Amino acid sequence: MIPGIMAKISDGIYEVRKLLKEIPPMEVLELIQNLWSRYSPNPAGSCISGVDSGYNYLEMRGYVVYLVDAVYISSCGGGDGNARVGVIHSERDPEVYLPFLSILLEIEMIERARISSKLVIVDGSLISKLGFLLRRAPGSLDEGDSEEAIRAAKRLLELSLDEGSMVIYLSKNSVSRDLMHIFFPRSYKSLRSDFYYFDRYTYEPGYSRPVLVGYDSDSPGAGSLIELSRRMLGIGSLYIALSYIRTKAGGPIMRLEIPLKAPLDSDAMVRMAIDSISGDVRGYPLVLREADRLARISSRDMDRIKRLLGLGSEDQAWEAAKIL
Repeated sequence: MIPGIMAKISDGIYEVRKLLKEIPPMEVLELIQNLWSRYSPNPAGSCISGVDSGYNYLEMRGYVVYLVDAVYISSCGGGDGNARVGVIHSERDPEVYLPFLSILLEIEMIERARISSKLVIVDGSLISKLGFLLRRAPGSLDEGDSEEAIRAAKRLLELSLDEGSMVIYLSKNSVSRDLMHIFFPRSYKSLRSDFYYFDRYTYEPGYSRPVLVGYDSDSPGAGSLIELSRRMLGIGSLYIALSYIRTKAGGPIMRLEIPLKAPLDSDAMVRMAIDSISGDVRGYPLVLREADRLARISSRDMDRIKRLLGLGSEDQAWEAAKIL
């Protein structure tokens, strides 16, 4: 660290400490307590699969070498994976293009996992994935990839809504304020994330009363994205049951999204999902933890790619990248 830097940032540290100790408004605490329902999981014992993806890249002179992968792991044994390696020009933003590729590979893994599993758990948020594919990607990718992003969003929803297997989305962390936006539309911008409040002010196993995003097309935040998805993709009926869950006392809070064709008894759907994914002693689905471990692409992995490509120096990197 730069000598003397602590003295220079002391004011900033003081402000951060104040924020971390900040007591939320009483109405927020009351909402969290009213939404939270205690529920002890009843493990279902059925075959479930976890899907996750990862990416990493090397920046060189004018080029980026990337590696993207995705895997699925089944609780009944087995799994599969796929990967892509390639080169893109550095003016193309890898933080847009590579997440796009990772979603394409996740879709492929969901298709495979559904063959042998009654429940497929996908790491991350469906709402975020749809927002990326329908809003961010079209304006940041070239025309061909933008069209593929729209097709990918439609395929993702088709798989998620198909009655053959239940597909749910689980996030280990989230900065979303969807519930704060719904219940405190005038003041939500001054509040913290939904995740923060449920993680800090609940302890028991259970779940928050599910909110059906998309039930009212005029609902704020994620509701507008659901309406956009219906229009752009020709999906006649789409709802997302949103809940925050914990499978064991003191365990991690997780954001659960369940895509639905109709406004069903989402409370029962959430309990069924909790029963299916419980079992990890740490309170997190083991299949998703293992999928995350296998999909993660480390710097060491990229060093191996670098050696395989013969990129031992900057000059070699430049020449090899031009040939690829």
